Amino acid sequence: MPHVTLVTTNEEAIIKLNNYKYHCVFVDNMLSEENGLTLAQYIRHSQDDKIQYIPIILCTAFTGFQSIVKARDAGVTEILAKPISPDQIMEKLHNALFNPRNFVITDHYFGPDRRRRIKMIAKDNEKRQTNSPVFEPSNKVNDVDEETP
Repeated sequence: MPHVTLVTTNEEAIIKLNNYKYHCVFVDNMLSEENGLTLAQYIRHSQDDKIQYIPIILCTAFTGFQSIVKARDAGVTEILAKPISPDQIMEKLHNALFNPRNFVITDHYFGPDRRRRIKMIAKDNEKRQTNSPVFEPSNKVNDVDEETP
């Protein structure tokens, strides 16, 4: 029967991860006085396959560009922005469990493929004949990371 295990420190989480099998891990970005990304990095760098590939859903109030990049680079599977709702939890959990992304293994990164969209490559005769605008990332001030002291 499925159940939820609640821990309050990274050390407790590591003990549980090493002793029990979990289908998904929810990590709070500010777990106690520790950073939840530290736990995500531990999971992704584990030598144990049953731990290394667990989907990680990060719960965070910090949704600035830098925070999202840090989470992505730590190998987080999904990001759940606070305040959260039951619908958002179910959506992220569904994506993590039933629409898993392939894992990427390089010298500098191990985790789910960071690309969200699958680009279909058209054959030469199917390519669009018109130029479409290119999306340029914003340099707005609100993209600054709020969690940096």
